[in-house]
Amino acid sequence: MLNEAWKRRLIHIAHSGTGRDFNLKTKMEYPKTVLGHKIHPSKTMSYSFPWLHKIKGTVLQNEILAPYTSIQIGGPADVLIFPEDIRDLQTILKHIGSQPLFILGEGTNLLIGDRGIRGVVVSLKNCFKEIKRPLFFRKETGKRRAVIKAGAGVKMSYLAKNAARYSLTGIEQLVGIPGSLGGAIVMNAGAEGTETGQVLRSVTRITSDGEIQTLKREQLTFEYRKTIFPDGDGIIIEAELEMEEGDRTEIQNAMDRHLSRRSHTQPLTVPNSGSVFKNPDGYTAGRLIESAGLKGLSVGDAGVSIKHANFIVNKGGATAKDVNCLIENIQEEVKKKTGIDLQTEIVRAGE
Repeated sequence: MLNEAWKRRLIHIAHSGTGRDFNLKTKMEYPKTVLGHKIHPSKTMSYSFPWLHKIKGTVLQNEILAPYTSIQIGGPADVLIFPEDIRDLQTILKHIGSQPLFILGEGTNLLIGDRGIRGVVVSLKNCFKEIKRPLFFRKETGKRRAVIKAGAGVKMSYLAKNAARYSLTGIEQLVGIPGSLGGAIVMNAGAEGTETGQVLRSVTRITSDGEIQTLKREQLTFEYRKTIFPDGDGIIIEAELEMEEGDRTEIQNAMDRHLSRRSHTQPLTVPNSGSVFKNPDGYTAGRLIESAGLKGLSVGDAGVSIKHANFIVNKGGATAKDVNCLIENIQEEVKKKTGIDLQTEIVRAGE
């Protein structure tokens, strides 16, 4: 049986041909019914992109975004670009002008609207994957430390395991984070008391005018699940992390314990959004939601996970509307029963 995300993808392919052709016209007669859904000519394209031929990477127009997110929800992007290199990013920034631009990593902790995202979506999923060998140095205290330089597209799980190979401690608790380094930096992602910002030494990004800029740790401000950058937008392409040398066996055991705990307490086998709400001071969002009796609560095919109440799962055909309605219901009930306002951690994008 096809899940709903792939049904939507097949419907889209039937609608737009291959989904990879700049010419969006098809020979289909409209309206047409596919998999029980009535299809009409697409009207999502609202911007002109005459410069796309300059991109060396992959360019998809009117591409459904659901398969690119961990919760498998999301409508079409006007344009989805998988850049090949820095020059592609510079080309995009040079020509984007006032058109909307959204950066997509691994698609975790993200909810894309049912009508999709207008403008250009840039995915770093297939590039900036390099991790360089650590450069070791010794502090005045005598302890050895090292700096690892890694691309923004590197998965956090792989980065943590790579650091463990060199007996470097500091990010072993982040091994279970499903997103990429770039996303982890933007959100100051963390787990069990460890946050990305604690080990960050520098961040390199491409600014809105196409210049390559390196920001030192002192130029950044780290908050709970948020990193504040100096004025001006940009696209993170790599970062330096500084860690201390430790005991490899202890580091590996810590990662094993963390991954085992996650597999037993989080719905990793079902499409999900990651943590939906931030933990209020002195509380955990999951326990507040559970104490309010909301485990298993559903709106459409979106449901509060039985395993972990701070996760919303897609049971097959959930929509962004379902998830947003469920989020509002949770906030209202928790507020009513505890007086606590739950703030969302999940990023919501699109229409």
